[in-house]
Amino acid sequence: MPLMVASAFVIASCAETVNTRGQIILPSRLAQVQPGVSTRDDVLNLLGSPSTQGTLNDNRWYYITSSVGTTSFTPHDLKSRQVLIIDFDPATGTVASLNQKTKADGKSLTPDEDVTETHGQAMGIVDQFMGNLGGLVK
Repeated sequence: MPLMVASAFVIASCAETVNTRGQIILPSRLAQVQPGVSTRDDVLNLLGSPSTQGTLNDNRWYYITSSVGTTSFTPHDLKSRQVLIIDFDPATGTVASLNQKTKADGKSLTPDEDVTETHGQAMGIVDQFMGNLGGLVK
């Protein structure tokens, strides 16, 4: 009996849970967004608020959807990703272009192992304490 219970736990821990995050864009609604015709308000009514806007370009909207699978052995397995990029013409406020990216368009990055030195790590307790006392004396 204990072997059956242990087997059930092992099998249950292998079960995958898939979570979808972001906005699911229906193809029928996306087909109604027409470059040169649709305005920002049209896009808001059809697709909802964007996931984010361009940092330096508020004429670019991003709609992002990701599906991630989770098991006890693979806690973050990206199943799919869709990024819809909508650019607006700043002069007319209408859609200038639509561009879609998928998981296949993504790039894998390897973090750089160099470490940026910070003064907080180089200072000892006495240095930090004396620095704080100096701030109180001023």
